[in-house]
Amino acid sequence: MNIKTRKYLMIFSLCALASALYAAAAYRVEQTRMQPTFAISCHQDQCVPHTGSFSALR
Repeated sequence: MNIKTRKYLMIFSLCALASALYAAAAYRVEQTRMQPTFAISCHQDQCVPHTGSFSALR
């Protein structure tokens, strides 16, 4: 494999990696956006409503 081929292979792999990272981030943002806004996050014993104010959380 000569230098030119390695260079183009490296450029292609870096572009593919950047595209994959962008696609993964876009997918996660879309999944977050599609969740209902009235959902409640429960982690073990703590449930926090997303629509509540800070004073209501006390």
